[in-house]
Amino acid sequence: MFPPTEFLSLAQQLLKDARLQPRAEANSARVRTALGRTYYALYLLVRAEIARRHGVSLRSLQHGAMYTRLQSPRASDEVRQLGRDLQLLYTLRQMADYELDPAPSWKKQLEDAEGAAALVRRAGELARTLPRLDFSPVVSLFDQR
Repeated sequence: MFPPTEFLSLAQQLLKDARLQPRAEANSARVRTALGRTYYALYLLVRAEIARRHGVSLRSLQHGAMYTRLQSPRASDEVRQLGRDLQLLYTLRQMADYELDPAPSWKKQLEDAEGAAALVRRAGELARTLPRLDFSPVVSLFDQR
């Protein structure tokens, strides 16, 4: 099985390369790709953890539904924060993949290698907390057909 943490390693390497690359366009491509890989690493890790521990089908753990349900008032503060972090990464991934000329505030984030590196570190920290998080209060919110 492919370990999603490899996406975090790839994101780190892309951002290291971005800091060494003088061309702004090449930097932007690396930062945008790193943001996408960071989102997918964390999303796949959370999805696998919930499916493994609670028997929820992978099909029920879709992008928007996952981060929305993790932010439920039923969830602990830590799980809600995970949901917010996933939502931010998801939004950045969408912007990175689909917006060629984003609004200035988004453009800055999509070109900021240091900011993206902080998000990669945060995703790594969150990934390490997953085994101890209690997802049971929100499991029933996922459609388990």
